Amino acid sequence: MVVAYDKMVRMKTWGKAIWALTLAAISFGMSAWAQESADDLLASMRKMMVSQGSKDVLGSIRKGSMKVPFSLSARGNTIAFQYKQGDAWKRFDVRIGDRKADLMLVDGGKAVVMSPSSYAQPIAGTDVTYEDLSLRFLYWKGGVILPDSADSRVKGRDCYIVQAANPSPGIGQFATVRMWIDKENGTVWQVDGYGSDGKLKKRFSITSIQRLSDGTWFFKQMKMEVRNPQNDKRTIALDYLEMDDIAKK
Repeated sequence: MVVAYDKMVRMKTWGKAIWALTLAAISFGMSAWAQESADDLLASMRKMMVSQGSKDVLGSIRKGSMKVPFSLSARGNTIAFQYKQGDAWKRFDVRIGDRKADLMLVDGGKAVVMSPSSYAQPIAGTDVTYEDLSLRFLYWKGGVILPDSADSRVKGRDCYIVQAANPSPGIGQFATVRMWIDKENGTVWQVDGYGSDGKLKKRFSITSIQRLSDGTWFFKQMKMEVRNPQNDKRTIALDYLEMDDIAKK
């Protein structure tokens, strides 16, 4: 899943660099991407996470009638996620390194490395997990760009399909991830996460986008589908990530 916006309950200067990167739109030339390997492509995406300036990103996770406010920010090599649970704001960080990203729980100003067993833990009563927000799969090496097929077209757009396998299959909820990246403008329209049994566990898809004042794109709404473990063609839970109107702020 790169982002932008301005203001949040006494919080300032947040980063525009989060999900537009992978789950919204990346605005550099796809002609150059076609000549790169999947690893090169993911490396470029990681760099984009911390190179997009400083603005606030606000939105909410919606599950049925429940809404959980959240914010995203980037400062240097740290991406901070905050979400409201009850009357309190909770925070976790993703610290980006050259070879891996560490997930950190932050409480009382102190950061502690998150146990890998918590990666798949749902946030604030939703179906969205820490791993879903952290984009941990961007560090998975040895990925491939799949051959073009009928499946390469999403939302009426021709896409590259990048597939990456989890190098530590016992950690996290996904064994394999596939990303649909627009060949023309770099928008990542869809991300599928598969379990070790090869069945689809979750699908993230962009349902609407908005154009920012600098000409880049960011998602307005993203749908997350949780699939039935026995029949992965059936959706058993729906969550939506909905962003404030960035373009007009």
